[in-house]
Amino acid sequence: MNNNILATITKLLLGVLYFSESESPFKVADWGKIAPSDLLQKIASQYHSDLSSLKQVDQVAFFDRLISKVDPSDAPMVENAQKIEALHAFLEQNLSNISVIRVEGASRIPVLITGYLPDGTCLVLETLAVET
Repeated sequence: MNNNILATITKLLLGVLYFSESESPFKVADWGKIAPSDLLQKIASQYHSDLSSLKQVDQVAFFDRLISKVDPSDAPMVENAQKIEALHAFLEQNLSNISVIRVEGASRIPVLITGYLPDGTCLVLETLAVET
C-alpha cells in the first residue's frame, strides 16, 4: 500500500510547480516511521536548522492560496492549480496529520508538506520557495 500511495503522489506531482520568486518542482520521500512529536526535530536536523527557524503554516490556507490565487486567463497556471488541487484531495484522503512547514532563515526556503500513512510512515513532499 505504501508503495502505491508513494507512486500515486509521484505521478500527481509530475509537472507541478511551486511559484515564488522562482518556479520549483516538488519531490516526495518516505521518511519512515517517525512519531509526530519527533517530526520537527527531524526536520531541523535534516536541514541543519534550529527549531526556532521552523514555521508551521495552516495546510488548508497553504493549498487554498496555491489553488485560488491564479489568473484565470493564464492557462499554464490554471493547469498547475488544478494539479495541486488534485494532489491536495489525494493527500487528505490518504494521509493523516498533514502539516506544512517552512524552514526559514535564508532566501531559499525549503517548504515541506508532511503526512502520515495508516502504518505510521511519514511522507514528505518538498519544494523550495525563493524570497529575497
